[in-house]
Amino acid sequence: MTDLLARIRWVWVLIGWTIFLWISRLRNVVNNDDLTSTGRAVRVLVVVVFVSLAVVTGLAVWRRWAPARAVIAVLLSWTVVYWLVRGIGILIDGDYSAGFKAVHTVLMVVSLTLAALAGASLRDRGKVPRAESASVVRDRRPPGA
Repeated sequence: MTDLLARIRWVWVLIGWTIFLWISRLRNVVNNDDLTSTGRAVRVLVVVVFVSLAVVTGLAVWRRWAPARAVIAVLLSWTVVYWLVRGIGILIDGDYSAGFKAVHTVLMVVSLTLAALAGASLRDRGKVPRAESASVVRDRRPPGA
């Protein structure tokens, strides 16, 4: 199980989760008749930002663009900041039902966990222990060198 977890590309999981979550949210926003025009516009803007970041991140990773790490960092940062501000706001606001708070807490925990795993996988992939890097250099030398 540990080997499987090590091989998962957490950035792709975060991208997929983000697109799934926020497209679902868009449906909820459009169908909510209690929202004002401004409230609906703000919520749609949040959806557009999340989905756009996920799509651009997917393209950057898939096409191996040079600034891919920076694009991933933006998605990770936006995810963490949004959920810490909005998720905690939902939890402490007395106007929401317990069910609403429970659902949004789960969404927040999943999103923050995937962001943490994606960030950790990027850090781990960038590090090469010195013993391995020395042996790789030796293996690349022509025979007899």
